[in-house]
Amino acid sequence: MKKFLAEFFVIFAVLALFSCSKKEDPIVESTSPFTLTLKSDVGENQMEVIGVNTVVTFTVIGSDGEDYTDASQLFVNEVEISGSTYEFVDTGAFSVKATLDDVVSNTLNFEILEPTERILVIDVPKALRNQTITFGLLDYKGNNTASEAIFYVEDNAIEGTTFTSSIEGSFVVKAEYTIDGSTYTTENKLFEVFIPKRKVVIEDYTGTWCGFCPAVAVAIDDARNATKDIAVVAIHKTASTIPDPMDFGRIQELQDMFDVGNGFPKAQINRTVSWPDPYPLGQITSMAGTNTDVSIAVSSSLNGSNLSVKVDVVYENGSTSGDKLVVYLLENGIVAPQANYFDQTPGHPYHNLGNPIMDYVHNDALRNSLSDLFGDTIPNTPAFEVFTKEYSFSVPADYVGENLSFVVMVVNADNSAKNAQFASVNEKKDYE
Repeated sequence: MKKFLAEFFVIFAVLALFSCSKKEDPIVESTSPFTLTLKSDVGENQMEVIGVNTVVTFTVIGSDGEDYTDASQLFVNEVEISGSTYEFVDTGAFSVKATLDDVVSNTLNFEILEPTERILVIDVPKALRNQTITFGLLDYKGNNTASEAIFYVEDNAIEGTTFTSSIEGSFVVKAEYTIDGSTYTTENKLFEVFIPKRKVVIEDYTGTWCGFCPAVAVAIDDARNATKDIAVVAIHKTASTIPDPMDFGRIQELQDMFDVGNGFPKAQINRTVSWPDPYPLGQITSMAGTNTDVSIAVSSSLNGSNLSVKVDVVYENGSTSGDKLVVYLLENGIVAPQANYFDQTPGHPYHNLGNPIMDYVHNDALRNSLSDLFGDTIPNTPAFEVFTKEYSFSVPADYVGENLSFVVMVVNADNSAKNAQFASVNEKKDYE
């Protein structure tokens, strides 16, 4: 019986060598997801500063242009209110959102102040080294009174209202101001100066029928144990007669672009560099976590089947002509049998796990490309200026929403990855 199984899986491998993947685009064509936009009569900035006992009126507008205010539920600090107006009778920070069925709006933030209070604001709470950070000081009418204050960073008074640092780290800032002869001091606020760290992209060209493919999975586990600075994409391919439930329909385009043959497993580093058997760890760790000049932040929201993703890219030295943004949607926790030619290899992590491993858990499976498969053009972006790109996607019913994640790459003109970021669905991943 064991001989039969071995011969059976050899046939798997032979078929895979000559397999051809489907050419259809796996993106599900759909209309844009319905969204809600919450507005207020005092403004729609990221934060509005108003005085105590101010009454604010809210409006909820759908992406179809219709007014859904009366049909929506409004929440202030997660507590539902009646009607579409709210009087802020207490000082402090408040957040307001609206919902309609399973659709959640944007969030509006308010700071409520007494006449003698000021709120210290920082235009770049997480700044690149040598980036100019500007401090503001808002009164209860929203006026910036920074010119009338003294700012202290790490208890040292600074000239004016700006600060830069060539050294990374966390810093404390506060402001001192005077009203009618009385001196007041704001609460301390934290900000950060950082140097981008490189995340190495590992792309695993694989298949559930591929008995030698667990070798790359083991190497990736070793890399993850050695460094957190990797981003993994598992790209599955169906053999000519053996289906793979995670088959990525455009894998052949990736293979053609990056000269990846059909003799799986294959592994690539930063898209364009081969990671050959025996998958030396040093090829990864020599780059992972090193300083670079571009950083990526990712945030997403999944409401029902409506997925929204926002990507921010910032450069220390400005973009380079030909730079592109790649945004891949992955799924974790997919249970499917995995062929395993290491079942009878003593000392191997997959020894005695069976062939196939029936309850094998597949992670990082590439499901869709939210961007163009090889990236969307990043326009000329000066140093320290943020480039933002947003995507929306209707998640198919056979995806498990809570198991979705993203790998985002900035690649240059030759498609090699300059840096990457990974994030789970509904997670806000900041610059790193």
